[in-house]
Amino acid sequence: MGGKNKKDDDKKPGKTMSRNERANEKIGDKGVSAMEVRHILVEKLREAQRIPTVLDEGKMPFNEAARTWSIDKAGKSGLLGWRARNELDPMFWDAAVEQDIGEYSKEPVKTVWGYHIILVQAKK
Repeated sequence: MGGKNKKDDDKKPGKTMSRNERANEKIGDKGVSAMEVRHILVEKLREAQRIPTVLDEGKMPFNEAARTWSIDKAGKSGLLGWRARNELDPMFWDAAVEQDIGEYSKEPVKTVWGYHIILVQAKK
């Protein structure tokens, strides 16, 4: 009646996830627990929309485009390295997890920092 049930325990902050819960969470991310990614971050949508065209035409490689246009100078040539879900903006993660390895986003991804063109280099 007014007793505590297992569902109440599942909602407590800091609860350790079971092996099955962790597996189910990964399935929602297509089995991906981390990705090695590069990005090009710009402030304006119009600028972000032009970058995939430049990349498609082979005018410059992704790392050079990142050095040229990205306002994120923390990572050399756009490299963010290996990142887990909790290390990336949810919009960034969701877009990247849908991409194939070696593929960059054809549409800009909006986050609180601006617009990203994302290149997925590896997944695990």
